Amino acid sequence: MATKKHFFHFGAFEINDGSQIRFWEDKWLGQTSLSEQYTVLYSIIKHKGDTISIVMEDYPPNVSFRRSLIEPRLVSCNNLLLRLSTIQLSDGVDVFKWKLLESGKFSVGSLYRALVQPDILVDDNSKIWKMK
Repeated sequence: MATKKHFFHFGAFEINDGSQIRFWEDKWLGQTSLSEQYTVLYSIIKHKGDTISIVMEDYPPNVSFRRSLIEPRLVSCNNLLLRLSTIQLSDGVDVFKWKLLESGKFSVGSLYRALVQPDILVDDNSKIWKMK
């Protein structure tokens, strides 16, 4: 999982049915993951690994917490619900688009060129090369 954070930095998800994208941990709504945007909620969520399709299968979204949502948590939750109200899932499999190439397809060469750039900082990029 540690390598995923570095790898996904160079791409973006195209959401269709939401079955391949983790709701809280993948970056799909904004510039960072929902776990980073809503740390107060993420710390008390029961099912951290749920996909978008699982969470969005019902309205209100299928999210349960280990503690009550009082003041700051309730405000955060209402903010998140407002943002989620604009999301529409569709048929088809989710796709990860590689930002480093116009084709949107991954290549080892493009990743290598990005990692040797002095202006792109990747913490411990040796993990990327050990990925299966």
